[in-house]
Amino acid sequence: MTPFRMIFKSYIQRNREQLITVVNGQGVPICGSGNIISESSIVLNDVLHVPQLANNLISVQKLTKDLNCSVTFFSTNCIFQNLATGKTILTAKEAMKSYLIVSQKSLTSFPYA
Repeated sequence: MTPFRMIFKSYIQRNREQLITVVNGQGVPICGSGNIISESSIVLNDVLHVPQLANNLISVQKLTKDLNCSVTFFSTNCIFQNLATGKTILTAKEAMKSYLIVSQKSLTSFPYA
């Protein structure tokens, strides 16, 4: 999920209002969905556009399924590895009870839960 409309490579606007429930119990609208290509060339499919979010949020379950990878958590970081090759796809560092994915090609970070 992301609040940032401009990062979508493809986008479909939602005609009827659908809500997601955020951590405080409030329902916030999903305005659309589409695909995003990260700076490290990873394609994220069916990403929800939720303008009222403060940050990008990524589902670990969806990411491991879509990218055919495993994730290993350590005390201060985690790594995502391709199941077929064992190659590290992404790394993330712990920050404020979440993890920030650090792009392999730049220092751009994406928080996920």
